[in-house]
Amino acid sequence: MTAGIQDCAKCGEYTALREKAKQDGDYGQATAYEILRRRHPSHETSSRTARWGVPV
Repeated sequence: MTAGIQDCAKCGEYTALREKAKQDGDYGQATAYEILRRRHPSHETSSRTARWGVPV
């Protein structure tokens, strides 16, 4: 993880919830938390093309 993600409380919360779900054997819920973490606003400055998924 990048420094911005490590410092973000919400990203940390999603990561902890994902790990807890994995330990409980609920891989569907773990996947849902990973998706939420990935969809959380980026902590890096993005270029105009990056917003559309175009390689830089």
